[in-house]
Amino acid sequence: MEDNKIPSFLEDLSNYLCGIRNLSINYIDDLKFTILQFLEFVNIHTFKEKYEKIEEMTLNDIRSISNRDIYGYIYFLSERQYKTNTRVKKIEHLKTFFNYLYTISHKLFREPFKLIKTERKFEQKLPNYLSLSEARKVQSVYEHSYKVSDIRNNAIIRIILNSGLRLSEAAGLNIKNLNLSENKFVVIGKGNKERTCYLNEPTKKALEEYLKFRNKIVVENKKYKDALFISNQNKRLSKRQIRTIVKEAYKKAELDETKYATHTLRHTCATLLYRNGTDIKTIKEVLGHVQIDTTEIYTHLYNKQVMDAMLEHPMANFMMADAVGY
Repeated sequence: MEDNKIPSFLEDLSNYLCGIRNLSINYIDDLKFTILQFLEFVNIHTFKEKYEKIEEMTLNDIRSISNRDIYGYIYFLSERQYKTNTRVKKIEHLKTFFNYLYTISHKLFREPFKLIKTERKFEQKLPNYLSLSEARKVQSVYEHSYKVSDIRNNAIIRIILNSGLRLSEAAGLNIKNLNLSENKFVVIGKGNKERTCYLNEPTKKALEEYLKFRNKIVVENKKYKDALFISNQNKRLSKRQIRTIVKEAYKKAELDETKYATHTLRHTCATLLYRNGTDIKTIKEVLGHVQIDTTEIYTHLYNKQVMDAMLEHPMANFMMADAVGY
């Protein structure tokens, strides 16, 4: 799979998932890797290395693939000791591939996956999260500093922890995304989907403190002109830089920085909301969770419900001026 070129039917699927389904580039890249791996497998075991390059495979080859080939690939994944979660994801990728060819583009005349029995459940892996007392400690490490970088870092920690942002969402925030008068802001999440997030009072105050300095900084590069969180070089903070900031916060809070990551703050937000009695469907809306290929019927939530949940977040009870709190 060293060659970057792919068969035309896989390129068509990629364009469909990106342009019509609006799925993330990361998901599409993972899916393409799986399909190419599967095609390599059948090229070796079914077609006896008929093709030197996978890009040369045709739809007629795909039409000749049998259930036995698919089971063989599933066995191959197990034999190579892929973890259950990885096997399930790869099998779902195959389902998406064959379903597209059969249902969407009508290039197949039968459903290869119809009679395939696969592993149905992911292993339950509990997310890492901070206790409420640990979250207090992390949020307090920068709050009494007068250094501009610490005031910025304080705002970063708070908005991720209190609003449940992904790392990429925090890094991609722009000043124009903020609407502090209405305690809300907009982020672009996975799959380029836009959602509205809400600010409790301490997080809003942290952002206001940071903006007093940020609004005075003249950024010459148009690319970073509207970036909310910028570095000392007046460039948008990268995801790596934000990871470093969060790791440093864990150290200052005397927590094991090797045990926790930036995403831990997002898990902590969800966990504290849930323990505070917030409905799980509201939490999904807060976090912007969308499960791929799910058949679950989601209940549409009014923005006010989401806003009320965030304003009642347990972290909002700690005041900025309180050395013990926030």
